[in-house]
Amino acid sequence: MQQPIRKIGNSQGILLPRPLLQQVGIEGVVDIEVTEGALVLRPVQPHPRAGWDDAFRQALERGDEPEADFFEGIPNSFDDTEWSW
Repeated sequence: MQQPIRKIGNSQGILLPRPLLQQVGIEGVVDIEVTEGALVLRPVQPHPRAGWDDAFRQALERGDEPEADFFEGIPNSFDDTEWSW
């Protein structure tokens, strides 16, 4: 598919057909990079921990209490070799 490059203000751009964007899951914001002489567009991936602060705050507001340290009492190589008092 060929698309003309258009002047948009002081910049240049192309119009991408909606079905093409929907096919790759791009909406709103796109991640652009240059790879081997080509422009590569990818959908922006949310941060893996996005929303955790709100979820923790809501849990505390509901009265949920944090459990004891899940890893307490479980030895690991760091404790055995790297840690010193």
